[in-house]
Amino acid sequence: MYKNKFIAFIDILGFGALVEKSGEVPELAESISEALLSMNPNLLQESMYGSINEEKIPKDQLEEVKATIAKMNENMSKMHPVAISYFSDSLVLSADIDNVIASQSILELLAKLSIKLWDEYSLLVRGGITLGKLVHKDNGPLFGPAMNRAYFLESKKAEAPRIIFDEHCINAFRKIKSFSIFESLIESDEKYSYISLPACFRYITTCSTLAYSKTKQLQAVEIAQSETLSKIQKIISADPPKRVKDKYVWLEAEMRRILDS
Repeated sequence: MYKNKFIAFIDILGFGALVEKSGEVPELAESISEALLSMNPNLLQESMYGSINEEKIPKDQLEEVKATIAKMNENMSKMHPVAISYFSDSLVLSADIDNVIASQSILELLAKLSIKLWDEYSLLVRGGITLGKLVHKDNGPLFGPAMNRAYFLESKKAEAPRIIFDEHCINAFRKIKSFSIFESLIESDEKYSYISLPACFRYITTCSTLAYSKTKQLQAVEIAQSETLSKIQKIISADPPKRVKDKYVWLEAEMRRILDS
């Protein structure tokens, strides 16, 4: 019954505290709702394999182009399926080990989603990515040793706002020739290879398909990147609880290190 799959388990940091605070701040509840909707599997699937630069399309052709892209995404999703589930503040994505396009699309999606959640909602993510035995159906069962392991990596090992890889998982990715374009998305320390928000900015602005588009979407990412350090410093200066502050101190150091590299 099990299949060997790449799986990513992603969690929004500080979500519980935000929900508690939202009882007193109605605007915050609305932002939480919008952030969770941005993780909706249907929305993620719609933009998984392609999007359009609306500013370059004549208005009288826009609807036709949108329909074409939607059909392309639908066909690509059938050929290269990525199973997506989300519950509360958590997101799970998986793809068969032998489907290169689907498995690498997970990494691209994680980079875009990390930036979107930070830029629009000031939310950070943490996660674990592994490779192993899994059952995962859209709107259906989700279980297996790989699911347990991905959750363990996120909840017990990642610590900082980053998405860490099991060693055998990143090694499997690196055996794929086309993975080289994703190297700018990957950082490493003495224990793990991982994806961080600063690495997501680097990948999207230098190596992704968006990097060569010169669109307003790319400009928005570049602006978000330029504002990130000051945004982090503002949060740190507000003197949050130590366990929260430590995560932003780590993120600030990570951002400076990658900018200087």
